[in-house]
Amino acid sequence: MNAPVLSPASAALLESATRILRATTSEIVVSVGRRPDGSWPALRLMLDGQDFATIQPGAIVTGEAPVAELAIPLPRLPEGRLRSIAVADAATGTLAPGSGLRPIPTEAKLRALVIYPAGEVYDHDKVRWYRAPMEKLLSEYFNIGDMIVYDSTLKLLRYAHLEPMKIMAPTDADIARYASEFDFIFVRGSNFIHENMEWFRAVEVLEKVKLPVYAIGVGAQASRNRRIELPEASRRFWSIVAERSAAIGVRGAFSAETLRQNGIRNVEVVGCPSIFRTRNRDLQIRVPDQREIRKVAFSLRREADKSYTADPEAYLRNQKAALLKVDAQSEMVMSSHGEQEEKAFFLRDAAAKEKAVSEFVRTGWWSGPDDAAMRRIYEKQLFSFFDVEHYDAFARSQDLAVGYRVHGVLPAVAHGVPGVLVAYDTRSQELAETLKIPVVPEAALAEGGWRAVYREAALGSLVKSYAASYDRMRDFLDRNGIPHRM
Repeated sequence: MNAPVLSPASAALLESATRILRATTSEIVVSVGRRPDGSWPALRLMLDGQDFATIQPGAIVTGEAPVAELAIPLPRLPEGRLRSIAVADAATGTLAPGSGLRPIPTEAKLRALVIYPAGEVYDHDKVRWYRAPMEKLLSEYFNIGDMIVYDSTLKLLRYAHLEPMKIMAPTDADIARYASEFDFIFVRGSNFIHENMEWFRAVEVLEKVKLPVYAIGVGAQASRNRRIELPEASRRFWSIVAERSAAIGVRGAFSAETLRQNGIRNVEVVGCPSIFRTRNRDLQIRVPDQREIRKVAFSLRREADKSYTADPEAYLRNQKAALLKVDAQSEMVMSSHGEQEEKAFFLRDAAAKEKAVSEFVRTGWWSGPDDAAMRRIYEKQLFSFFDVEHYDAFARSQDLAVGYRVHGVLPAVAHGVPGVLVAYDTRSQELAETLKIPVVPEAALAEGGWRAVYREAALGSLVKSYAASYDRMRDFLDRNGIPHRM
């Protein structure tokens, strides 16, 4: 048994004086805080509901720190795996958060459940969009950025088997199987922290399935920095995740503050898995002289409702100006990330293209059906994709990635390509701040193109900070006991 003292930053993450940080079949790690009188509470350790040991932190911890970690070795049970571990205050009987969960086995091949997958998985950790008839692909919007985050998260995690957790219509048999056959649950990183998020029956399933639940890189969504009041169902969902893990991993400071304002306090800023998808801590991010840049990827985001931007008309006007300016300065390729009209051009469906042009003209994205510059870009310089592997190959071929899609820029950086992100909402702004990605106002790219926003000093900060950002994510996974491959 050991008892390292927590740093003040780590201690600040803890919502409760005593909580289970992580538990495996060989060890349990508990955070414990002093009582108001300065003494340490005695702790009861229970295995499968039976008292196993009483721990006296005062006999172990040295120094004056208010919070410490206890790493307690567990016995090998010849009759099989533990079903639950619990820690209680010996004086009051109060259970610590994280109690009652099934510990993760240290030697077995792990089975994982994912909440809200984004695509189908093949070759263990690769993601592509669901197979569908052409008319369905053309008629439905889907966010390829979600697919990239999902693929990136799978590349970080260690597991042998993966299944989506049913949250819309789970049966009793589904829930029983999850409880008996699986080892941990994770929430795919996305914009899940907002007023309109629908969790269906996820809370009911989680309350019955006593497994650790991890959130890695989730974020709040708003067009501007404002207070978000979560509905009761969302607060309950995030409370369960907070109880089942040492901390919830969020994209940035805005997301962390949003959860704290809604009563969820054990939160840690980790960024997004997509920038770490190559699992290369010593990544060499190129910062070429401007004169060497030829190929520039411009990531498009035509979505312009007020959940993303306060002024949709100005947003589209600035984006078109930026697109044309970058095109004039380079061998530009416009990457599309799920918009239906762009898919019509990429898939070369004549009827759908005609309908798309009508929509472009209606919204002012094209100046008219004979907008020659835009038609050339759409016919000859458009890239889209339905599996993340193809975006990796595309990104590696570029000299620079700029634009409006977080997941057009971050995955390119993961392959050593410099990137500059346009800030138009809280999500892009906070991720840029967390990961030191150069971020510029919409007008800057619109007025000066990529040459106006390409700053070697700003990219140098990204290069210098990448290893520290990588370590922060890996340390977060370690502290939570999340099985990983970083």
